Amino acid sequence: MYSQNNKCEQYREVGCNTADKGKLLMMLFDGCLNFLNLTQEGFAEKDWQKSGKYIQKSQAIISEFINTLDYKHGGDLPKKLASLYEFMLFYLTEANLEKSPSKVGKVIEILSKIAEGYREIIEINKVTDNSQIKNSQVQPDTLNGQLLNSSC
Repeated sequence: MYSQNNKCEQYREVGCNTADKGKLLMMLFDGCLNFLNLTQEGFAEKDWQKSGKYIQKSQAIISEFINTLDYKHGGDLPKKLASLYEFMLFYLTEANLEKSPSKVGKVIEILSKIAEGYREIIEINKVTDNSQIKNSQVQPDTLNGQLLNSSC
C-alpha cells in the first residue's frame, strides 16, 4: 500500500513526464520561485539549513535554464537570458553568504518577470496552434464533395 506522500510523488512524476515543453518550463519557474520564497522564510527564521537547502535547489534550476538555452535560434535573446541567469546565480551566492533576504527578493523579482514573459509566449503559441488546427481541419461538406467526386 502506498503512503499519501508516495502517491503525491507519483502524481508529480506523471505530470512531469506527460507535460508539454511550455508547461514543463512553467513548472520549473514556479518551483524555483517557490524555493526562493522558502529561502526567504529560512532567512527570516534564522534557519540556515533550510535557507541553504532551498537556495541550492533554486540555483540548480537556474543553472538548468542556462544549460537549455538555444543559442542557434533567437538572436541575442539566449545570450541576454544567460547573462540574467548568471547574475541571479551570483546574487544568490552573495545572498547565501550574507544571509540577505533582499538579494533573494531581487532574484524573485527578475525571475518572475522572465517567467511572465514565457507565460505570455506560451499562451500566444497555444492560441496560434489552436487556430492553425481549426483552419487546417477538413470541413465535412468539402470531404463529402471530394469523396463523391473521386468515387464517380
